[in-house]
Amino acid sequence: MENLRAILYEHIVFIFGLHRSKNSMHDAPIVTTIRKRLMTRTYAAVSNKGGAGKTTLVTLLAGEYALRGERVLLIDADNRQNLSGWWKLCAEKGNVPDHIEVTVASTQRSIEQAIDNLGRAFDLVIIDAPGVDSSLQTTIIRSAELVISPIQPAIKELEAAGQAVAAVNEINDQFGLNIGHFNVRTRISVPGRNLEAYRYIRPFVAGLVAAEYRTRLLDTELFERNIYREIQNGLGTLQMQELTEPVRKRGSRFMPSSRRSSRTARPPALREWHEQGWT
Repeated sequence: MENLRAILYEHIVFIFGLHRSKNSMHDAPIVTTIRKRLMTRTYAAVSNKGGAGKTTLVTLLAGEYALRGERVLLIDADNRQNLSGWWKLCAEKGNVPDHIEVTVASTQRSIEQAIDNLGRAFDLVIIDAPGVDSSLQTTIIRSAELVISPIQPAIKELEAAGQAVAAVNEINDQFGLNIGHFNVRTRISVPGRNLEAYRYIRPFVAGLVAAEYRTRLLDTELFERNIYREIQNGLGTLQMQELTEPVRKRGSRFMPSSRRSSRTARPPALREWHEQGWT
């Protein structure tokens, strides 16, 4: 398991500590803390390409926030319904994670209702957007304060990420919003790091930033792991899994030692984060 909390840390600093304008991604920090944030936050995983890894990213992030005791609502807006399918399997196998709920919303009205009505009871809403450019995309992006786009090392993935960046920035300009955008490299392998497309990801995003697009490439990468596929078969979240040796090698610093303790324990990295003031 890669450092998921690094993803959380990076995007929390971006949203709550570094308010950046369209013209600069390096403006001075604003004195803001998460404790002062009282309203439900809404994030969206967006890519114009199916199979980019959105659902995996959504479940990983939801598991991390739920482990912190936050109430998380996941909205499956993708007609492939991989997210809701995972949830049904979890229920059938008795692996429903604490603090997480899933609902399906496939129209503009149902998405807005889910956020406005159901979302009020949660600390965080994460939307799994359709894997194609659709009329729902504008509604989903407008509803979010942060859009996350997974990128695999392939040209089509870069194109899809670029389209997502353009959509977010266009909506910001059109409606006077300040939606953040992150790119997360997913399904990375050691051989994949030798691909030209992988080496092009960083300069590609740097070029978007130079062109005054509001976006950022996270340093954290999510490597291809069997466990990511296995949890989609109804095993709950990654944080609920037994700490086997393969998982331990990648995530012993970030996961508790058993499924039972994962419901209540605060892992060392999270304790340290808490001590530094990140609630």
